[in-house]
Amino acid sequence: MTNGPPLFLDELTGLWHRAFFLDRLSEAADEAQSKTRALALLLVDLDNLFLINLEKGRHSGDLALMALANTLRRSARTNDIVARLGGDQFAVLLPGTTLGTATQLALAIRSLVGRVHDIHPGFGMIDVCIGVSARPSSGPWRAQDLLDLADLRLTSAKRSRHRPGTPQHVWAGPPDPVDDDSDKR
Repeated sequence: MTNGPPLFLDELTGLWHRAFFLDRLSEAADEAQSKTRALALLLVDLDNLFLINLEKGRHSGDLALMALANTLRRSARTNDIVARLGGDQFAVLLPGTTLGTATQLALAIRSLVGRVHDIHPGFGMIDVCIGVSARPSSGPWRAQDLLDLADLRLTSAKRSRHRPGTPQHVWAGPPDPVDDDSDKR
């Protein structure tokens, strides 16, 4: 369970809530920029929550959200920040992590989420789309830039599900060779 005052926690999942996350994102971005450290962000969206709620009931939707929250919590390191931003969207802030490593983590999370149905078979398979971003190696940038890029990539991942061929559920970009991970997974 996440430590901290209950007012900063999402009631359903026990994860940090949006306002707390945005404060930590701003602090982490300032630190990463001043110390030229790697920083990455995952935005995770639970697919078809509306349909789960409609077909199986709101309780099953809550179970799916809690199962995803637990998967994200177990996948995170001690210094990572995992939060529920609202509805079916979650975020994982990864200090000291490059885009390449964050993308590998996103793919691993997606694989784990597909197995969550074993825990709660009542709602069947669940899936996620993930947008991945990392701080640029040079030039000015803000925490909001990191969030906006992850959101743009999350939107691309969602759209790719509806295209013919193999959908791409994790969208990132080319790894930045200038950065090094300060904390290996």
